[in-house]
Amino acid sequence: MNRLFLPLVALALLFSVTSCVRTSTVVKVAEDGSGSVIARYYFSPQMLTMIEQLGGAAGALGDVAAQGPNLGMIGEIAKPDEESLKADASNYGEGVRYAKHEPGKDEDGWEGYTVVYEFDDIRKVQIDQNSVPGKAKEFVESSGQEIDAQEGSKITFSLDGKTLKIHNEIAENSLDQMFDKNQMEQAKAMGMKPSQAMQMAAGMTQGMRVGFFLRVDGQIAETNAEHATGNLIILSDADVPQIMQDPDFADFVDEAAENPEGVTTESIKELFSEIEAMTIELQEEVTVEFE
Repeated sequence: MNRLFLPLVALALLFSVTSCVRTSTVVKVAEDGSGSVIARYYFSPQMLTMIEQLGGAAGALGDVAAQGPNLGMIGEIAKPDEESLKADASNYGEGVRYAKHEPGKDEDGWEGYTVVYEFDDIRKVQIDQNSVPGKAKEFVESSGQEIDAQEGSKITFSLDGKTLKIHNEIAENSLDQMFDKNQMEQAKAMGMKPSQAMQMAAGMTQGMRVGFFLRVDGQIAETNAEHATGNLIILSDADVPQIMQDPDFADFVDEAAENPEGVTTESIKELFSEIEAMTIELQEEVTVEFE
């Protein structure tokens, strides 16, 4: 799976069950380079029920549960405390600090929270796979695995006068992670095309969505961003189950499974541009001029 979908997919796959999570990350920046990171995480009622059941199972299993991941920690991911959110501030870069958080529900009644972090220098901010909430990383580690800290697939920033530059590595550096080769092999072993296995999994991700955005505090005088509305720039916005069921995506997955060497940067970028359920900024450097 493309790291474009991290941290959402990384978080969702922790549970290996119906994984209905929505998240969006908005970086808001002023002309002087200060600003905030607003991260939202919401969980479906089905997932919250599953969390309660797993938490109860963890207590009932006792020593047996201790041999696997710490299931009791799952509830803390959905309803984190202030201390854990403060610790997560460093995931977004040097000098980023916790400001506040608020539990609540989204427009569909999904329960979760919004957390706000503040910063003084946009040049020290980054968004990458390490932005997964800390308790989620701890949960993975409790099962003996890790969320790899890898170079690439980052969004970083530079600022020179009134010119803000967004250095966008998401599309380019995640190409080799577009497909999970192990899952492809498993699908073949079951006599299925990879796209068929993927479409079956899509039914377990209904409502799952991830987005990364930049909002200028003020007005944009000029930008080369492909997806800008007013003072908002869409870096990526993905409706995960719709993407997994997209016929163009399905064809591409099957072709890639048969001929991995035929997958190129250009062919993937062309695919991205054709998928209606995904908006993604393909330029590696987006320039924004403050008005």
